[in-house]
Amino acid sequence: MAMLYPDSGLAIDPATQSCELEACLELGRLDGSVAMCPPSVRQLLALRSLRNLLVSALAGEGHEFTEHRFHAWFAGLATLSDEPALGKRDPRAICETILTEFGHSSWQELADIAPRFKRALLAPVALWGVGGSSDTDHIDIRTIVDGAHGLVSQLPPSPHPLADLRELHVSLGESLLFAPSEPHYQTVMLGPRSVTVERHAPPSPRWAVEMVWGERWQRSGNLSVALPFPGLIRADAVNTIGSIDPSDRCAARGMIAMALRDVTHRLRQNIVDAGAACERIKALQAGRRASSRAPALIELLDGFGPLRSSQIEILLDATRLGVRAILSGLLDSGIVARTKLSGVWLFGTTLPTQQLYPVSCDASGGFAFSPAAIGEYDASMADIDRLLARYERGAADTD
Repeated sequence: MAMLYPDSGLAIDPATQSCELEACLELGRLDGSVAMCPPSVRQLLALRSLRNLLVSALAGEGHEFTEHRFHAWFAGLATLSDEPALGKRDPRAICETILTEFGHSSWQELADIAPRFKRALLAPVALWGVGGSSDTDHIDIRTIVDGAHGLVSQLPPSPHPLADLRELHVSLGESLLFAPSEPHYQTVMLGPRSVTVERHAPPSPRWAVEMVWGERWQRSGNLSVALPFPGLIRADAVNTIGSIDPSDRCAARGMIAMALRDVTHRLRQNIVDAGAACERIKALQAGRRASSRAPALIELLDGFGPLRSSQIEILLDATRLGVRAILSGLLDSGIVARTKLSGVWLFGTTLPTQQLYPVSCDASGGFAFSPAAIGEYDASMADIDRLLARYERGAADTD
């Protein structure tokens, strides 16, 4: 079997070759899936891609949080983490910079929603970041994003995506900005004594490269849409791709291929899940007036996650009374649920977050559940409702 890209005669084991082939196949399937997406699915995919990149970037910067905490923080109702943020870049500055960058994306759906989400970002400003202030962190993060653009633009053109990724990992390992960070030591005076303290540098901001990488592949023809690729870069591969040991370089190739395979598979699954959600939203709207804003709101909550009403007003460009009326109807029908936090309601959809049944494509290229799957789903939900009712009656009798 021929190697997928040359490496000075490096012997590649069959498992690595197989993984490289699978990665290329997954990338091709992803591009085909994106190209065939109907507009509603692509819109929902853009919402999920935006949310996933924000979460990935914050986690990559060392912030520890849950998904629920992220949405509460994004709505301005809580800090992102209970852990001290000293020495970490301001999470709000990170999100603002990402949303500004997405506003210039060649992916139109992403470019359209990013500025609205930037206005809807109500998260508190960190009192102390890496640079000592939020303003300094904004400059630092903008420098990181500009550095990502510069690093990617300087890579030599390559017709093969895996060769492109290999060159990227080599360049990352040589970059002062993006190479994996190393701890450093600082001498601190404690009275008459000097103590050496280990200081951990901020994590490598690889999320910035993963954010802009899709633009490169869109321009080269590997992708029809400039998707963000959170999780594409492997720190262990960055450390070993330039090794003089052939076994290390071979292992790095395998890690790069596995990362591409896993990320593209995950993105393709996102498309399938988005298609299933769109069909579910369409079914829920049966019998409602065509001018209703409810589908847009359900799509927003399903794609991004829980939001407060003031954020929904910004994102839908709707009045407070209008949003209140839409939410009231959706709450009554059980499509939307709400949770109170710090005296404010957060609204989220009750649609399944994962695909429950295989999704097929109809003749028009759209996604559709089979009638049997819908019937089975409704029967299962009825069984669950009966079990919950029985549990609640038992709990009431116990009380």
